[in-house]
Amino acid sequence: MTRFIRARIGFLFPLLALFLAGVTSAAESVPALAPEPMILTATARGRGMEAAVAALNQAIVNHNYTFVRQQAIDSRLVPYAEEVRSMRLVYFCNFAKMDKALRLDARASQVLPCRVTLVETPTGVELIAVNPAWVAQNMPGLHEECQELKRDYLAILEEASL
Repeated sequence: MTRFIRARIGFLFPLLALFLAGVTSAAESVPALAPEPMILTATARGRGMEAAVAALNQAIVNHNYTFVRQQAIDSRLVPYAEEVRSMRLVYFCNFAKMDKALRLDARASQVLPCRVTLVETPTGVELIAVNPAWVAQNMPGLHEECQELKRDYLAILEEASL
């Protein structure tokens, strides 16, 4: 019996080695993708916070998303009258996309609902979002969904900053 097993292993080992060598060489021939940036940004030059939030809300609706809420960066951490007015968080979502992504992989909750941070500066308002494609780099099942979400973010940020 032992001789039979050794003969099988002896036969299969070279085939396994050839297979692995082929997989390795095929993987090496695939060009490396450019790394994803961690954040996506846009600038609404010459605008105040209220105008930038209004433009962002309109862009959200125009791209088939739903406004969820807006809050100060320190909301519920300090009394309302003392909240920072120069930084806001705007949350939004496309519930059909959210449902699809969560059905694919529960880790999609790391990028949903969508959020943009607005920071008022002397020249305007910076719109900042974490790149969902960067967050999902090690989640192959969500790659395409997060690439689509990234494209939506970029379109929303661009429209809001015009």
